[in-house]
Amino acid sequence: MHIVTIEALQRELLRVPKLVDRLEQRDQNFPEAVKSCLSQLETILVNHRMSEAAGVAALRAELIASERGVVPASLDFRGRKTSRKVKEATAADVLMRAEQLISGTIRVPMEHIQEGERIARQIVALGKRKGLIPVSHGEGNRTAMLNSLWQALDADPELGNAATHLAGLVGKYDALILLDRMIPGLP
Repeated sequence: MHIVTIEALQRELLRVPKLVDRLEQRDQNFPEAVKSCLSQLETILVNHRMSEAAGVAALRAELIASERGVVPASLDFRGRKTSRKVKEATAADVLMRAEQLISGTIRVPMEHIQEGERIARQIVALGKRKGLIPVSHGEGNRTAMLNSLWQALDADPELGNAATHLAGLVGKYDALILLDRMIPGLP
């Protein structure tokens, strides 16, 4: 899973606290907001060809069904079952399950990215000391500069293994993104 995908999913997960606030404030549009969040998650997953999109779509379908009067068997109600209670409870339940699904999906790739960040920091520190990474970068093609830097790091006897390890851990393109983020002063 690429950094771009992980970060897009994380942005959507950061909407969850605000959605919970809406539930707490008894906002009548809470179920619609949850459905919108699920749609966004689903779109991200589909665009990145991830099978978890099916799980999110199923959760959205459960919420749609509750809007049409179907009471999920997994929910237990105390007191009178009103349409609003059913919708809110279903929305809260599917939101929690979607968060668990997405968090579980990105957990291991996030660990790889964090390890990759640690390795990239070490590569950049040693690369600067060896003069492979210039202190300031002029205007120009950033991608070309990063590819050129990657070739220099890969060819270096001390840094080649670390660069290979980084590429193996997160992939070459994500490795370039991590290096780009670790090098201060880029235009």
